[in-house]
Amino acid sequence: MQIKTSKEVRAYAKIAAKKLGFSSVSEMILTQLAKANDSKLKTLIEKDLKERSKPGRPWDKD
Repeated sequence: MQIKTSKEVRAYAKIAAKKLGFSSVSEMILTQLAKANDSKLKTLIEKDLKERSKPGRPWDKD
């Protein structure tokens, strides 16, 4: 999924995501989409967030 926006919005979205405790802007956006009052969308997003790999190097995970 891609969202067209200014560099300023992208830069601040990264800062806002970190301030709000999200690991990425994608996680923040998906979490907000899950609140859109659509149970199928919410279920799909929750599954996606649970199964997605975490940011960083795979060998640093434990």
